[in-house]
Amino acid sequence: MDEMNYILQRYSLMESSGTEIYFDADEIVDLLDHFEETGEFEHYEKVLELGQKLHPENQDIKIRICRALIYREEYETALRTIERIGDPDNLELNLLKMECFCALGHFNEIWAFIEEKQAENSEELEDIFEYLAPVMNELSRFDEAYLLLHRGLALFPDNLTLKEEYCYYLEMQGRPQQALLICNELIDADPYSVDYWYMQGRLCLMQGDYDKAVDAFDFALACDDSDIEIKVMKAYCLFMNEHYEKAIDVYLELLSDGHFSQNIQPYLAECYMKSEHFEQAYTIFKELLEDTDIAQGLALYKNYIRCCLETGRENEANEILPEMATRFPEDLLLLTLQAFVHLATGEQDEAVEITLYILNLVYEASVEGKRMPEMTKHMHSLGQNVKQMIEDIFRLTEPRMKKSYLPVHQAVYCLMKGDMKRFRKKYAKCPPDLVAGYLRRIFSAIRGLPDEPRAKKGFLLANEIHSESAECVASNQLSSSYLTNGYHNN
Repeated sequence: MDEMNYILQRYSLMESSGTEIYFDADEIVDLLDHFEETGEFEHYEKVLELGQKLHPENQDIKIRICRALIYREEYETALRTIERIGDPDNLELNLLKMECFCALGHFNEIWAFIEEKQAENSEELEDIFEYLAPVMNELSRFDEAYLLLHRGLALFPDNLTLKEEYCYYLEMQGRPQQALLICNELIDADPYSVDYWYMQGRLCLMQGDYDKAVDAFDFALACDDSDIEIKVMKAYCLFMNEHYEKAIDVYLELLSDGHFSQNIQPYLAECYMKSEHFEQAYTIFKELLEDTDIAQGLALYKNYIRCCLETGRENEANEILPEMATRFPEDLLLLTLQAFVHLATGEQDEAVEITLYILNLVYEASVEGKRMPEMTKHMHSLGQNVKQMIEDIFRLTEPRMKKSYLPVHQAVYCLMKGDMKRFRKKYAKCPPDLVAGYLRRIFSAIRGLPDEPRAKKGFLLANEIHSESAECVASNQLSSSYLTNGYHNN
């Protein structure tokens, strides 16, 4: 180690002084191996150039030239360089040649090489399988990787590298259950491997088993608590399992260490929102929206508006709606948000107009036979709130009005129950003015607003709204997030 530090100090001196310093061939190779391991390929290239100048005939340096060509994906040039070196018995050169063949799709040469070594009962055969399996997986040559791994594990059933690569292959093929069987064997063989526990966590995550994934990530962090990626994955699993407070703790720890602030903050804000810490969530979402590089996602705007509504900032939410409409003119959930922001700020006519437009889109989609499974799910969860709200409306209206609004009432109730067939039938008989009057009565009861229409002044008229496919209505539109006074998300 001291010798390596001495070599690195000399290299650093050469870099800072801009003058060339002599290194013998072994020192050049040591520097190249160091920079390859640390991923500092700019320095790798500089040292390689110096090594070629100082020791043009050194074979180890020539082999490093081949590696550099492969890093740059210049496979044909690398093959020609390997042929010029002309050492057919050199294992490292042969492995580099096989890597080039793999990248170029010349698999017949690879199988012929393996069969030759197998016929010779070569001691190098296991090393060849260990080298080529990761190469094939990394190059996404999965069909060939399977053939190689199947043959390799038949010959070397206890080889951990081959088992690990087979596990990775199964993961990439979307077969986490089979991969977990192999992964558990790896953990039994080496229970202190951070890589194996991390792999188990990923596989559990793929299966949606977030608790087991968190346990696996905890074991991985017990092996190496400095791995940032594992902490990020753990926080994600906690979030998905609705353990928002625990996820917040992990995200705050990552932020305190200065890691991935722009990537972590949206998730942290959403955890705050999900755990009803709306003020903290609002602060983060507002900061994110002020960053022009981040303020691109529709979800970010929607979450920001929800936090505005939850913290009594209805006017602030109203101010940003025109910008959202410009950026995302085709989102139907956004239309619902707009309707309820208008309702919250007393703009009843605009709320009625947009809600009527949404109902018409749902009806049209239903007539065209488009499926909206998510809508059905959310409508069932709405049930009691909507029923109570409609009952309140009926108590506030005289018998004549009850009778006149009954068709709309029945149509909306069918929609809430997910009965799209009856909704279509009943809604088709409802004139737009009748639906608008019904909505106005509902909104008046919710917010205590006058139920008489006034002059239009809203910035979004129905004929100016562009819509995307009606399946986008499904996810949360007309949900209890926006149909109750508190706007709480179920």
